[in-house]
Amino acid sequence: MTLARLAQTAIVALFALASLAQLFLPAGGINFVTGIAIYLTAWWIVLFTILPLGVTGQAESGEVVQGTESGAPLDPGLKHKAWLTTVAAAAIWLILFVIFEFGLISLDDIPFIPGPDAWDA
Repeated sequence: MTLARLAQTAIVALFALASLAQLFLPAGGINFVTGIAIYLTAWWIVLFTILPLGVTGQAESGEVVQGTESGAPLDPGLKHKAWLTTVAAAAIWLILFVIFEFGLISLDDIPFIPGPDAWDA
């Protein structure tokens, strides 16, 4: 196992442990369902960011297969990109978990979120 693969596995393992820890930590930070929703949102955003990286179209390589779109990728590398997306989303989630669980920044500190009295007419 290479060092990069070990680091990726460690990040995903930390995410899994922190997710399980949410079930036992006192309320006040991110609860379990919110944590899963944040992770899934981050995963999809990172996926759509990573998808175009390293893609070579058939027209660019000169190997257009009859009956296919010339801009279709030769090898999209989806398995590698899914793994990279999982690791990146886990790292983003861990950062957000630490920030909110340990109270480094609360939602009240973010100025663009209106307070509870902002909705009173």
